[in-house]
Amino acid sequence: AFKIQNRQSAEGEYRITVSNGSVLRLDGFIKEKNIAIEFLGCAWHGHKCLYRPHEICLNGKTALYNDDTLNERINLLNNENIRTYIFWECEVVKALENNPRMSLFFDELPDIGPLFPRDAFHGGRTGPLSLKCHLEDSAENEYEISCYDVVSLYPAVNFYAFYPIGHPEVWDLNLDINWTKPEDLRPYRGIFKLFIIPPDNLYLPVIPERIHGKLIFHLCHQCAIEIEPGVAKRKQNSYSYETKWCQHDDNKRGFVSTTCSVELELALSRGYRATKVYSIYNWEEWSDELLRPYVQDMMRLKIEASGWPTSALSPENLEQEERLKNEFIEKNQKEYGITLDPSKIARNEGLRYLAKTCNNSMWGRWALRCNLTQDCITSSPIKLHTILNDPKLEVGAIEMLTPDLFAVPYKNRREFVRPHDKYNIILALITTATARVMLYDFMEKIVNDNECKLLYTDTDSCFFVHKRNKKPPFRVGDMLGMMSREYEEWAIISFYTGGCKQYAMKMKHRETGELKYIVKCRGLWEQVDTPLDFNQFRKMVEAYGEEQDPVVLQRTHFQPNWRKGQVTSRTQIRRYTPIYDKGFVDANFDCYPYGYRGEPINDPTK
Repeated sequence: AFKIQNRQSAEGEYRITVSNGSVLRLDGFIKEKNIAIEFLGCAWHGHKCLYRPHEICLNGKTALYNDDTLNERINLLNNENIRTYIFWECEVVKALENNPRMSLFFDELPDIGPLFPRDAFHGGRTGPLSLKCHLEDSAENEYEISCYDVVSLYPAVNFYAFYPIGHPEVWDLNLDINWTKPEDLRPYRGIFKLFIIPPDNLYLPVIPERIHGKLIFHLCHQCAIEIEPGVAKRKQNSYSYETKWCQHDDNKRGFVSTTCSVELELALSRGYRATKVYSIYNWEEWSDELLRPYVQDMMRLKIEASGWPTSALSPENLEQEERLKNEFIEKNQKEYGITLDPSKIARNEGLRYLAKTCNNSMWGRWALRCNLTQDCITSSPIKLHTILNDPKLEVGAIEMLTPDLFAVPYKNRREFVRPHDKYNIILALITTATARVMLYDFMEKIVNDNECKLLYTDTDSCFFVHKRNKKPPFRVGDMLGMMSREYEEWAIISFYTGGCKQYAMKMKHRETGELKYIVKCRGLWEQVDTPLDFNQFRKMVEAYGEEQDPVVLQRTHFQPNWRKGQVTSRTQIRRYTPIYDKGFVDANFDCYPYGYRGEPINDPTK
């Protein structure tokens, strides 16, 4: 085997001064054989698979000019007695499709290429930490399950978080490092692409990784990729400190991650180590007031359209009511800098809904994908021929609407995607990362309290079991970013979850003793012919890891038919079975992150 000197080598790319005095950098160089290896991207270098000779390539030159430059480069290297092997991107892609061993080898290599900011964009943190918690009659008198959620999580982030201003400095470093604390990031602040090694005893991992199409918070990359996705498995024994299900070393446990500084700082403070940094997007200027005026405007509209709160009303004492209303206005002025107009405070459901939606969803517009599928509906043979033969497009299944009218779905190839005028993925990814950090703070406080056990989290909410009448381990209130209690009039006495976005609860009214059942499953519907009720859901969770038949649900829905220009009703069938493949599930139905080697989680009910 020969060593190929490349960009990731300690020496960096091989440089050679050729006969015309220019310095050429080689993608790969085998010194023992005097062989140069050049990998050429088709879109950038103008390969014939994408361009005609006089078309302009992404580098601003014509394909013909790029071809002449390439031939001149090869001749200059030949004059230095260096043999050059050229590999075009399309040829490598085709080889990967035809050679499974080569494809597997490439898949196992770490992604150390350029930093793509969208790789750091992830959604909320959702998933169980225990699949079931059933409080028996004796435990019911001492313990209960509560649900708290963050008041306006994303508006709170937009209101308080720091965002970068201006364009970043792009640093391609490729350096070995040993970052173990938040201060090691200085002077950089922004987005990082690096190799990180998680600790093995952190019950709540910080940095996620997308594996098998799912966002997984783990402590071992190798354990996470070795799982069989979509298969419900449960360990035969309970987790203990002596029972370690992960035996991998640091190199296997670590992974390449693209993340922003707000999440990376938290990770380093919780025991993560960064051993190599590849690229950094660094911003010098940051502000916590970039989005605040917008949030203030939408909050003012929402508060005014919500009407006076009941706490500010006192019909039997008008003088006291006037004082309470003034206090309400002063409180919003002090906390949020919002000046309310008393004459405009009146219930208006439509305006309230509009203001709430704008406040919650504004940031998501910046993350809208730039390469959504478009449809060309045409009867022109020329237009149809142009789209079908454009190598820069990916064309979907063609639909014949009428004998002379066709619908052609298409989208741009990845290399030719251009951002739309509202695109700013940086602001969006910092919003979601800061939201995960805020939720992590609440989760950590619950886990660190010996009288609590965290059961489930869902983006902005936490379910946990605790002693009755116990004060929560976090601040509770109705202001932005605080936790507020859901189902306050009810005591949750049983909680079952079959994975992410799927759970069932049994609740008891605190005063009347009335029982109430709630079943929520993403992808299933409330109005179905055979509803998934609480007892059926409970039995499926209790049989988790065993062979069981799925529950079949069906509903009638409307489906358009393009060809006939009609809308028809059809029966849609969904099959449900509990699945949680984002961590280990032990015999007690407790969930542990892949790679965890710490102490068993505390359960105050046992």
